[in-house]
Amino acid sequence: MTTLKGGGDKTYRENCPPASGDNFVIDDIGSSPARDLPPAHNSVGTKLGNDSFGLPLYVPLQDSDRPGKNSSLTVPWSLRKSDGRKEVRVLEFLRSPQFWRQVEFALRVTLIAVFPSVGLVVGFIPLNILGTSTSILSAIVLASKVTVGEMIAFIFTWLRAGCIWLPFATCGVALGLGNHIGVWCAYYTLVLFVIATFTENMVRRVCLLLFNICMIGLLVKPDSSLVYPSRVMADWCIGTLLCALAVFVPYPIFSKTRAQKALCEIANCTGAAFTGMTSCFWSPSNVERNMSMTKVRMLIATVDEALQTFYLEQDHSFYEFLFDSGDARRARWFKAQLFERLRTNLIALSQVLDMVEGRPWVIDESERSLAFGQHLSPHIKDVAASVDKLMDALTSAHTIKAVSDLDELFTDVSAATRKLQHEFNAARLDLFYQHRPETLEEFVPLMTYFMFTIINSHDTISQFGCDMSKVEVSRMSSAKVVVAKVVWEPFKEEIEYVLKLFRTFRRREIQRLIEAAKVSAAMIATVGFSLLIGVDKESLSGPSIIAFVSGSNPVEAVQASVVRLTACILGTVIGFFAGTYSSTPTDKIISVCVLMFIGTFFRTDKDYGILVVYAMFVLIPLNTMESTTTEDTLSRMNQITFGILIYIIISAAVFPLSPSLILRKKRINILIRFGEAVTKLCGLFSKPLTTDLLADGSNDPTSNAPVGNDSVLRSNISASRAFTLSFSERLIVSTDSCMEEIDALLNETSRRLKRTVPFEAFARKERGLLFVHYPTKACERTAFTLNRMMGLLRSMWCSWSILRSQKAYTPEMRHILRTLQPIALDASSSFNRFVDLMCYALRNPTTALQTELMQAVLDFMQSVEELCLRKNHIMIAVITKAVNAEYGMNNLTHGNGNRSHRSETLTPPCDATGLAISECARSSGIKSSALPLLRKKTFNSIDSMGISGQNIVSLSDNFVMPISGEDSEGLHALSLSLSMFSNDAKLLLMSLEEMLDHMRKTA
Repeated sequence: MTTLKGGGDKTYRENCPPASGDNFVIDDIGSSPARDLPPAHNSVGTKLGNDSFGLPLYVPLQDSDRPGKNSSLTVPWSLRKSDGRKEVRVLEFLRSPQFWRQVEFALRVTLIAVFPSVGLVVGFIPLNILGTSTSILSAIVLASKVTVGEMIAFIFTWLRAGCIWLPFATCGVALGLGNHIGVWCAYYTLVLFVIATFTENMVRRVCLLLFNICMIGLLVKPDSSLVYPSRVMADWCIGTLLCALAVFVPYPIFSKTRAQKALCEIANCTGAAFTGMTSCFWSPSNVERNMSMTKVRMLIATVDEALQTFYLEQDHSFYEFLFDSGDARRARWFKAQLFERLRTNLIALSQVLDMVEGRPWVIDESERSLAFGQHLSPHIKDVAASVDKLMDALTSAHTIKAVSDLDELFTDVSAATRKLQHEFNAARLDLFYQHRPETLEEFVPLMTYFMFTIINSHDTISQFGCDMSKVEVSRMSSAKVVVAKVVWEPFKEEIEYVLKLFRTFRRREIQRLIEAAKVSAAMIATVGFSLLIGVDKESLSGPSIIAFVSGSNPVEAVQASVVRLTACILGTVIGFFAGTYSSTPTDKIISVCVLMFIGTFFRTDKDYGILVVYAMFVLIPLNTMESTTTEDTLSRMNQITFGILIYIIISAAVFPLSPSLILRKKRINILIRFGEAVTKLCGLFSKPLTTDLLADGSNDPTSNAPVGNDSVLRSNISASRAFTLSFSERLIVSTDSCMEEIDALLNETSRRLKRTVPFEAFARKERGLLFVHYPTKACERTAFTLNRMMGLLRSMWCSWSILRSQKAYTPEMRHILRTLQPIALDASSSFNRFVDLMCYALRNPTTALQTELMQAVLDFMQSVEELCLRKNHIMIAVITKAVNAEYGMNNLTHGNGNRSHRSETLTPPCDATGLAISECARSSGIKSSALPLLRKKTFNSIDSMGISGQNIVSLSDNFVMPISGEDSEGLHALSLSLSMFSNDAKLLLMSLEEMLDHMRKTA
């Protein structure tokens, strides 16, 4: 039994059950419980009493008589649903709009394209216009499309392929190669090599397939007429035209409509996400912030999916030039670019809000932060509402003129943003200058970055409005633009390829030649093997398979081959069954139509679409022949299987292209460009503004002036500015070559980063002689971190864009940048050292560089941390100095001598206060870092800044803040982006080290 001493013994025994085996003693807990508590607690204790530990009694907030488990009484009455009507879930798919869209597509193709084609093949329609019995149906399988733009794009692809393979096939017939097997093989191999070298994607597949069909037909019938290849072309043209008719009847489905719907979804989700994010920073609770961010992440994911859909449909809508104006197409493109940039801003917002979610007390428990929130939240809501309204209006603006008519909404966004910037400066003046802080609180960089991203979104929207106003109507007709893209651009690409091949002799161009040689060798080897085992020439089908399974690497070839083999088995079994039991023409028409309907229904499926296409290719010959035999069926299966195996063996054995090796090289190039971007961004600390160069070159008397020696210059600047608020004036038109160069580098890096996505999947499926579990999670983290670092580099560029888009730096800003310059250069040097080491490790995985890599990342993180802490310290120093100067001029200080002492404290060179690396330390190689003192905030200069005990001061109306709101936003956003970038460099090292360990095991 617990023993209590003092007056609390009785209370404890009444409220707590006795516990056996307790030997501890609590001395004098309840003797005077209310006396030592704060007044608020005393009042509670007076009403309810205290427990035996001296704390006020806990009052239960929840009703103990709660309903039972899974009770609907917990749900608000207005949201409850009646369970009286039960829903049948068996046929739930009938309610899906996608199901009926697929049914409609399958019915179109079956009734308008397949039915007449089968009628021509079996003689039901008495027109003798077909040269072969399978070409027209094979064309339908290949040419079945959903939208008008997609169909017209395929027609142009088909015509381009026809211009390549038809002359070669006709030439082969004219030379009579069917009677000379040796010459036939040489010509066949050479043409296949040429086609595979100078064509890609669908053009390559069509050329290889149809040239192979014609040459095999020439081998079967050596005396074929000269028009034989043209008859094959005509049969495929008939099938293609029937598919084109199915797209338009009973009504056309346009890609432009789908692209516009995707844009509407993107606009709505972007507006909702922006509104949700802007309300998350000063959220009533972190739980509400978490729930809001969960919804926002889902909206951003929806935007990503819709953007992919838009770009696909937009490419197809390019060919709908007869049904879509170029003006509307350009308007959609510009809007998509706007949403891409806004998505980048949303990602930047999510990054800072992720930090707030992880450390909510930084925002929620700071009185100054809550004061900022109370002052700025209404204006942030106004900005979000105006942006949301503009996004909604953009969904119905389909032309450039319609977008221009939204000028009033653009003005509302600008007005709301200017008001927010004005209020932000006013809040800074009140809470930073009149209420002088002793240190820069943790919320300040987060809040400033948050404000920077919101205002940067306005800049993005304003840039979009300027771009739309400058759009000129193209004098070239849409038809000419399409012809230029379809004819001239491919021809120009091939010329560039030949020039690069003989001039640069790079790996990419050489690998293209190697892959072309592999394809041609595999096809001729399949022909030779089939003839060697005595396959009937009329059923020779093995080489046609290689036209569809050929890929850029062995993994891609194996994946396509597995799907093709599965489709082969499925198509062979179903085709043999249908062909065997379809004895009359009517039976064949019904069986082919039913099978094609089922295959077309699943054609648009993401996972099974390609499988059913291959299956239909196999079953068509078996189902349309007059008599289907078991021997012929097995022969086709054998040829397909051996053809695939031959290509896989050649692809894997002859100069194999490893996807993991390509992925490594691509990531090395990305890291190198990251290093270049960081070097250029950190170099901007010493790059003067364009206007500075135009005005007076480098003869700037204030460039090296300390913070305290600018009183004269400040008076001149303040005379030309508005009172109180130092609102930076941006250049309406500026040409900054440094920023343009970095922007081009970032755009190129972003494109390279997107090209790594397919190789990630291929590298995951790659297998060696020794099975080692592939680090899938590490690969995903690497890709995620690289994309995140890319976004942070873009945020740094936007930060510098704000800083450098002004007419002139203030003297204080110039001094801050020059003070931080050596630290930024150290940071870029350490990051480049990390890049060099990591690139070497990726090229040589067996080399153990873990220690050097960790040291390089640590140096980079320490340099960035010191830059951020010094920046915070300098900002406080500049604010204190400016306020003390104003404070002294208004005779509010304790005396002129005291003010003079405070000014002199800030005017000595930075080395005296430890704000830069001294020359002696630099020459001796010793790193003079003030990082420990900055972390502890124990600098002597902090104590000597003259911060008065009276925190509130009164400033005159003509007081000018030494650091403008935009300068503050840009500087804080730059430092915070660098801080997150350095942390991501550490995460990148961890994930890449896991992948390097996998490489060492498989080496």
